[in-house]
Amino acid sequence: MSDDGRNGDVPVDGGATAPNPEFSWLKPHPVFVIILVGPEEEPFGVQLDFLCARSAYYRQFFFENQQDQSIERIVRIPDTMPEMFGYVQNYMFTGQVFPNLDHMPSYEVLIGVWKLGHNLVIEGLCDATLEAMAECRRITQRIPATPLLVQVWQDTPEGSSIRKLLLSWAAEYMRSSESRAEFARSLPQEVLSELVVAMSSLDSPPVVQVNHQQPPVVAAQPLPRAGNVHHIVPDDDDAEEGPASKKQRRQTDVLPRPSASAAVKTAISKKPGPRASLPNLKPQVRRRGGAAAGNPANHTTAQKLNFCNDLLTRMLSGPGFWTRLVGPFKEPVDPVQDGVPDYFDKVTKPMDLGTMKAKMDRGEYTDEDEFLKDMNQIFSNCYTYWSKKDPMWAACEKLQKSFEDKYSNMSRWITKMEGDEDL
Repeated sequence: MSDDGRNGDVPVDGGATAPNPEFSWLKPHPVFVIILVGPEEEPFGVQLDFLCARSAYYRQFFFENQQDQSIERIVRIPDTMPEMFGYVQNYMFTGQVFPNLDHMPSYEVLIGVWKLGHNLVIEGLCDATLEAMAECRRITQRIPATPLLVQVWQDTPEGSSIRKLLLSWAAEYMRSSESRAEFARSLPQEVLSELVVAMSSLDSPPVVQVNHQQPPVVAAQPLPRAGNVHHIVPDDDDAEEGPASKKQRRQTDVLPRPSASAAVKTAISKKPGPRASLPNLKPQVRRRGGAAAGNPANHTTAQKLNFCNDLLTRMLSGPGFWTRLVGPFKEPVDPVQDGVPDYFDKVTKPMDLGTMKAKMDRGEYTDEDEFLKDMNQIFSNCYTYWSKKDPMWAACEKLQKSFEDKYSNMSRWITKMEGDEDL
């Protein structure tokens, strides 16, 4: 029995079922199938016997079309991205959806791979794809965006394994998010109805929680390029999430994030003009009442660095309103790719958030002052290169203001995480 209750031998038009012969690479397999994928018909070549051994759909298809005895057979999958079929091909030959973390696909691609596994009846592929999606979530600390959730409901069978998985994720998110009402409004009624049922069946605490635990860190794996991940992000800039929590934005606003280079290029309307005076770069720690008014001097360096690490993780990983702020500052500036050939003539100490996260993961910050020095270096570099009339200047001011606002909550965050905050 293969994935989602479909058996391995599936008649295409209700006719006789094709036999499932044993397959061995010790035998010759001279006949190939050329699979033309996507609207551009990118060709993939697969041995006919091998394809039929792995796909019950094609086994039945070629069983019913035996009159063509040519060396090559041609089939078309016009509505599939070649990237998606590439991962299907990788699974058929290796038993793994993606070869390593450097080639981890996006949720959009994985959903397409699952659909191919289901439609072509490739045994084990649907289950393997769900495992890959779980790995993607573990590493990125994100779940698919609302449009992808809706797409799954439109394109997959009721009760399918991928629906159940995404239902459970959405239910966990709904239990953890402070913006659950907005998230609910973004969902069609039929999806929301299933989600309510799924939430009522959750007995254990949600996986996506607001707590003091840091998200998993994969030291050797850089954060994925922003354009490769789909997000659920709040539309309200002030609706920033707490430590390790999840937020969302309205369905119509959810788009893949641009890459850092694209964000820089978008901001570049013309060559920078004369430099303006730099804003104040020292975060102003604001005093608040209650638990937030704790004295930072009473906290240990380790606690302060834990706060800095959590704040930096939220800035980079989201989902949250940070997504729209950090784009141009997330990765090192590439003078050629980003269209700023004289950047290093004016900026002598480059810094970016990704570099800071790598330093944090390696334990290179000995106290919060070193962390602040690098953060202020990012702001200073931007104000040094750009002038006030440039969009990048305004983007940096907004990021700096948001950072300083969140940084001012250090004492409150530490007190809450230590469990001493008054309720």
